[in-house]
Amino acid sequence: MSVLSGNDSMAIVYKNKTFSAAECRKCGAKMYPRSLLRPHLHRHRRKELWFTAELSKLQNTFSRMREIA
Repeated sequence: MSVLSGNDSMAIVYKNKTFSAAECRKCGAKMYPRSLLRPHLHRHRRKELWFTAELSKLQNTFSRMREIA
């Protein structure tokens, strides 16, 4: 996974100072320092895994309900 690239680096301006930042391609959030991008992407992945697990539970419940009916 490439954290830094020409297109995803942005600048954050705060009190007339410019800080280079990284932008998340998934949600568009800008992070400074750039090292925070990797944990941010990890949170996206954990959320996707949680969502997939919950969806699977729901699908199993509905399939059991159909078998009963």
